Formats: sequence, C-alpha cells, structure tokens
Amino acid sequence: MGRYISKERKQVALQMSLLNVKDPTIRRYTGISERSLRYLRKAYRETGEVVRTPVCAGRPRILDSLDANFLEACIKRQPDILLTEM
Repeated sequence: MGRYISKERKQVALQMSLLNVKDPTIRRYTGISERSLRYLRKAYRETGEVVRTPVCAGRPRILDSLDANFLEACIKRQPDILLTEM
C-alpha cells in the first residue's frame, strides 16, 4: 500500500503535467510514482478533479426509511417488546 499524497501535491503534479514537464522530472520533484501520475491524470480527465470523492460516504444502510418507521411504530405501540418479538 502506498503512502498518502495530499491534494495540493496532486494539483502541483497535474499543473506540471499540463505545462508539458516530463514525467521523470515531475516524479523527482513531487515524489509521486509513475502509476500514481497515470491514475491522477485519468481521474482529472474523468471528473475534472485530482481526487475522487465518493457519492455517499460510509457503509450502505441495511434498513430503509420504511423499515425504520415500522420498527418505531412497533415500539410506540408496545414499548416493552423484545427485539426477538419484532
């Protein structure tokens, strides 16, 4: 696993690339690997940003709002209900 590359460092590398600076020079000054440079350029072409941000962060929810409303109604109707009885 590689090390973290800051957004600012990625932006500098991209600007150097857009100014037609050769890859070995970019790698020497920024410390970013050849593979990371390729990934960085691909992300920029696809999204216009140097970092990809997920659409929604975190683990997907197991219960939707309908399920949550049902459970809430069960608890309101019978507050002493056990989880196994639901």
